[in-house]
Amino acid sequence: MDREQALKEIQSNIGKGNIPLASVQIFDLADHFPDDPFTLLTCASLLKVIEDEKGASDIAKRIPNKIKSENRLEAAKGLRRIGFPAEAEKILSDAEDSEDVSRERMYVYYDLRKYAESARSYEQLIQPTVDDTVAMIGSVSACKEHDRAIKLAEGLLADAPDVLNVQRCYCAALSAAGKSKDAGKFVKDNLKKNKSVPDADALASYYLWIEGKTASAGAYASKAVKGDPNNTLAMEILAYSLVEKGKIKEAKIVAGAINEKEPGNPAVVRILDMCRNAK
Repeated sequence: MDREQALKEIQSNIGKGNIPLASVQIFDLADHFPDDPFTLLTCASLLKVIEDEKGASDIAKRIPNKIKSENRLEAAKGLRRIGFPAEAEKILSDAEDSEDVSRERMYVYYDLRKYAESARSYEQLIQPTVDDTVAMIGSVSACKEHDRAIKLAEGLLADAPDVLNVQRCYCAALSAAGKSKDAGKFVKDNLKKNKSVPDADALASYYLWIEGKTASAGAYASKAVKGDPNNTLAMEILAYSLVEKGKIKEAKIVAGAINEKEPGNPAVVRILDMCRNAK
């Protein structure tokens, strides 16, 4: 079997809506390359796309036993990104320590809600990125160390005041601590200071969503996406609001658009999971 040709045929059938045939072809591809972890990973991802969660899970579970030491990190990243952090954890359990392995462990633990372990993995990083620090603060907040989380978020905000993910982190830390009024004030002040700036609208959409104000969240998300079609935070909130309205097909289109812009963005899995659970 020619792997690339098989993939083209599968993608063509998915595009045409011929899901039953695509499903058969995906499992056939996996059976023809049973010892190739990255082909199996691709098959699991494709099954996610056609919403065969059980099939995707069955194939994902095969992958940890097929990994060679030099491929552990990339395979773990791939599994986590399509929503299988438990399998990623197995792959990394005896991986040789390195900066990148510690970083991936941090994100895997976070997705598994092992927040204390995630925060400890962050401490192993020599050169953490801003996004790494955001994730660590999220773990601290999830451990209910709210004062510490807010203090850390304030420090990060002072260093990177205009970074949307940092602003979102600060807003989330305040809300988790029960200080939604403070979070709301921060969002409103940001909107006043940055009128018609997509990131400000995206932050407002996020805050309104976590506060349960879905209609307003959707409106701000839509405005942000119109101003910046590449704003993935706004796109994610827009997709959530579409699901709430019962517009599942439209939400999936948004998920597909995010995946095109940022392949492997975990928001795609979150949106598709929400779509599936809404049925």
